Amino acid sequence: MSHPRAIDIDNGVAMVVTDLHGDGVAYTQIRQKFVELYQQGAVQYLILAGDMVHGYGPEEDDLSIPILLDIMRLQAHYKPGTVVMLLGNHEMPHIYSTTLAKGDIEFTPRFERLLTQSGQRTEILAFLRSLPFFVRTKAGVLINHSGAAPAINSVQIAEDILTFDHEALLRLAEDKIARNYTRAQLASNREYMAQARYFLGITGADDPRLTHFLRGQLISQMSQEFALLWDILFTRNELGWTLDAYSFVLDAYLRHISALSPYKQRVLVSGHIPVRGGYALIGKHQLRLASYTHANPHEEGAYLLLDCGQPITTAAQLVPFLRPTFSQPEKR
Repeated sequence: MSHPRAIDIDNGVAMVVTDLHGDGVAYTQIRQKFVELYQQGAVQYLILAGDMVHGYGPEEDDLSIPILLDIMRLQAHYKPGTVVMLLGNHEMPHIYSTTLAKGDIEFTPRFERLLTQSGQRTEILAFLRSLPFFVRTKAGVLINHSGAAPAINSVQIAEDILTFDHEALLRLAEDKIARNYTRAQLASNREYMAQARYFLGITGADDPRLTHFLRGQLISQMSQEFALLWDILFTRNELGWTLDAYSFVLDAYLRHISALSPYKQRVLVSGHIPVRGGYALIGKHQLRLASYTHANPHEEGAYLLLDCGQPITTAAQLVPFLRPTFSQPEKR
């Protein structure tokens, strides 16, 4: 059975990058380095492991949309499979029109506003819906955004996530709305319209996205498939467990994914969680990578040069292949 949410790579060197969160300086640095290394024949792939969007600073500094559009252009420029972007927890809410906030930062309204201003909403959302969740390599290194999630506790669950269908969930919710609500009912509900305007930038009763805020609420509250995807992308990993307990979660995660993979996956590379410097070893079998936003301090961010065909058995073997995101001190 094919797995549309996984990309398999059996040879060549991949430049692996995580969590740039709309930062134009970091993205430009990474992009230039990839182009340079690709032209030299030193790398064959660029893997962006999710969370390319949602800046933490002022709105005028948030280049989430230009970054996504440039990634789309890079994919069109290079041969298929050269530039891979994985789905992160910050991209996911915009597929379903759900809200996302951290502390007093509300990410959804800003991104939706910038998305509308871009004039390319349809193209960008189609791109986000197409994103895979995993890169599986002959080296035995599995790459995803967040890390190991206890939700993948069987081969069947692994199969469900590897074949995940956003479109099916969206259609089911739209069908339910059509059976139970009219557009006039939604438009006359002041509370609903206020929230739809604030979070999604809905302009009024004639907006074709009028139902999307309700659609997001229905899916997030009632869909087991959505709950599974949420658990996988938003998992707190080792922060929610002792290291010993998390090692069992990680082992099961790799084992179940491996059962459906062309190669056994022995080591996991992920972003998602802040680390001191540009990386952290989580036990023997996970490398937590921080290319910019989640590196503390930011200027110590790193990317990984992974030989996708060279067997890897422990995360520590990857450390010599880490490189600094900023070859010179970051200038702002």
